[in-house]
Amino acid sequence: MGHKFRPAVRGLSRREVVKLGAAGAAALPLSALGFPAIAQDKPEQLVIASGGGALDEAYKKAYWDTFTAKTGIKIITTEYVGLAQIQAMQESNNVSVDVINIDGAEAPVAGKKGWLVPLDWSLSDRSKVLPIAAQDDHVLAEVAAKVMAWNTDTFPADKAPKDWTAMWDLANFPGKRSLWKQAFQTLEVALMGDGVPLDKIYPIDTDKALAALDKIRPELLWWESGAQSAQLIVDGESGIGSSWSGRVGKPKGEGAHIDFTFNQALLVAGAWAIIKGSKNEKWSQEFVAHTLIPENQAIYSETIAYGPVVPDALKLLPAERVKELPDPNNGLFSNYAFWADNGDAVIKSFNDWLTKG
Repeated sequence: MGHKFRPAVRGLSRREVVKLGAAGAAALPLSALGFPAIAQDKPEQLVIASGGGALDEAYKKAYWDTFTAKTGIKIITTEYVGLAQIQAMQESNNVSVDVINIDGAEAPVAGKKGWLVPLDWSLSDRSKVLPIAAQDDHVLAEVAAKVMAWNTDTFPADKAPKDWTAMWDLANFPGKRSLWKQAFQTLEVALMGDGVPLDKIYPIDTDKALAALDKIRPELLWWESGAQSAQLIVDGESGIGSSWSGRVGKPKGEGAHIDFTFNQALLVAGAWAIIKGSKNEKWSQEFVAHTLIPENQAIYSETIAYGPVVPDALKLLPAERVKELPDPNNGLFSNYAFWADNGDAVIKSFNDWLTKG
């Protein structure tokens, strides 16, 4: 039944694999991609709900185009589908997407509510996936890092902030600071900024985290997309703030006035999942398995500075690139079990706090 991580490309060098991308993959015969042509009961397309932007650019190169080259099935993308949209689809019995890329904190909540189908792990070697990433009904898509970033005009190298407490140090680091307008990832950052050790972040003390946010509330700017998080800092509108390493790494490499640190990184991820009621479940399962092939994950990590959830992919990347990726052994992984059990109440408390400002 399964391909057990058969190489996505045979007979190519490691550098050629990583550089393959969309055009190269489309030009190869299916046999060169390491899979037989799959012809039975094929839909013309799969609809994948994702977040857009730089993430989708990387997903397209690593997964969309290589899957189409392998199967002939086109990938159509649509806007992000979160918990509210999944619930509406379940209640109306009208599931309009095949695969979702959902925030890692939302996936276990959806699973706990019975909205996801179990993944077919016979299609992949689960033992090769990071244990924290491989769940029964979803799999994390990458190892990303929520990091502290800053404008280098505001904070030149000799005054670069070292950890999250700098964001709460209004005396020495005055000016606007920026955070994600979401409870998950932001409350953890607030506790780190308040000096709570990494091993004491969970279970989250919501009152303490909101009290910490109160301390900097007059100077807070809220962002709602990854692109916005980086742009606020690049433009100098926010001197210091949170972002994802993949969002700030690219402008930094292009010479923008932005820098960041992996110190006290909160390791996070999106997750691949299939909503119960998907009309193309078989091929959705094949797609999710396709994202776990090391060669495809290497293309992804070469395109955007997020790490793979299949460590074997690191062997296919240049050493210089590996240094630019979040290290799953250095930082604090978001505790998605906490969010699955407590998310509704914590998110409500955060949203109530927002409306009182």
